[in-house]
Amino acid sequence: MQLSLQKKFIIVAFFSLLALTASISTIVALQTKTALYTASEKQGKMLAQTVSALIVNELIYEMLGLVEEGGLIDNYVRGLIDNEELDLNFVAVLDTSGRVISHSDFSEYGKRYDDDFLQQTDGTTQVRVRNVPGRGAAENSMEFSIALSIEGKRWGMLYFSLSLQEVEEKIREILLRIISISGIALVLLFIFIYFLSRRFIKPIIDLSHAMAEVEVEMRVKEIPVSGNDELSQLTKSFNEMVNRIRRANERMGIAHEKLLQSEKLATLGVLSSSIAHRINNPLGGLFNCVSMLRRKGDETDFRNSYLDLIEEGLESIKDTIGQLLNTAGRGKGQEQRSNVALVLANIMKFLDYRLKRQGISYSAAIEPGLVAPVAPHDLEEIFLNTIINAIQAMKNGGELRVTAARKNEKIYIEIEDNGSGIDKDDLEKVFDLYYTTKEPEEGTGVGLWMAYELAQKYKGDILLESSAGEGTKVSFIIPEGR
Repeated sequence: MQLSLQKKFIIVAFFSLLALTASISTIVALQTKTALYTASEKQGKMLAQTVSALIVNELIYEMLGLVEEGGLIDNYVRGLIDNEELDLNFVAVLDTSGRVISHSDFSEYGKRYDDDFLQQTDGTTQVRVRNVPGRGAAENSMEFSIALSIEGKRWGMLYFSLSLQEVEEKIREILLRIISISGIALVLLFIFIYFLSRRFIKPIIDLSHAMAEVEVEMRVKEIPVSGNDELSQLTKSFNEMVNRIRRANERMGIAHEKLLQSEKLATLGVLSSSIAHRINNPLGGLFNCVSMLRRKGDETDFRNSYLDLIEEGLESIKDTIGQLLNTAGRGKGQEQRSNVALVLANIMKFLDYRLKRQGISYSAAIEPGLVAPVAPHDLEEIFLNTIINAIQAMKNGGELRVTAARKNEKIYIEIEDNGSGIDKDDLEKVFDLYYTTKEPEEGTGVGLWMAYELAQKYKGDILLESSAGEGTKVSFIIPEGR
């Protein structure tokens, strides 16, 4: 399905904004997630440093016997785990060997932790952090460890886990908010794009449709103009162009009709000599018969004999006029099939005098009973225009041959002469309207163009083979079953 320019603009603009919005939303979400994780990490590190200092002090007090062993540390641990604001999963205090000496979960007391994360903590004074992905329904968490030391003396380490459940919930909430805002923004942007397309794209589409109508029908088509921007100026220019084309087309139509009339007059000039010859011959006999009847009209046998000759001459003139009228008539509802041999014979009766006068020999080979799916008048025009061109190319005599046959469900009609021929450079121009190499009184360059148009009318084709000084062959190929 072919999409209009307006729809293409809306789709491309919308998906471009969708991609841009998605990219911005993703970047914002990632930056927000990173910021929340960083904040949680800082919170954990501060907690680790603060609590580790308190626990070291407690260990010193225990060593000096100032407080009961383990009592104050356990209180710190319970206080931390009960603080809802901290959201800790567990808190553990390990001795230098990695054994648990205090834990928020009493069952962990006395166990030894020896994973790499804790072993690496023992060799540094910095707070170590690692992210622990949740398993199953468990949330992601962040674990912290820091060595308990003072002035180089090691007392063990503090180890605790900070839940990221609240962070994850905030991230999901922010993501949902971003998606909602993005959705609303996209709806508003879609509406904006739609009205934008109507403002800037629709005038172009209207202009395109108007141009198509002008191209097809050449009718008056003006587009309303509003505003004074570039599109309005373009529309004004288009309206002016349409009016110029319309006026030029009217002038061209008048000139075209005149040239068609000129071509018909030129053809009529060729026919007139043959018609005059066909009428003058019997007229001369009629005048002779009238003269003889005036002198010897009293004799019955003599009078009847000459009256028969007069009737025969009048019938000859009547047949000539009848053939001329049939050739000129086009009538509505005309038969769309033609007997090729009969149509050719009728045409050649008008051209036989011209052939004899120029010393042109004529031969025809028409397949018996050949019928072409062409209206008789159109087939006559094809024969007449092409054969007259052939006659005009053989001013000093020559040979004219017409053949017609059925082959591969097509009718092939060939008209061949050995006249002056056509230059190779001019072969592509001979079917162009108004192209001619004849003298002005012989033609206007419409004949072969008309023959070409008639061949196209019947879904056929026309081929031309010619060489300068060697003659020309014109072939009409018409599908038999239209």
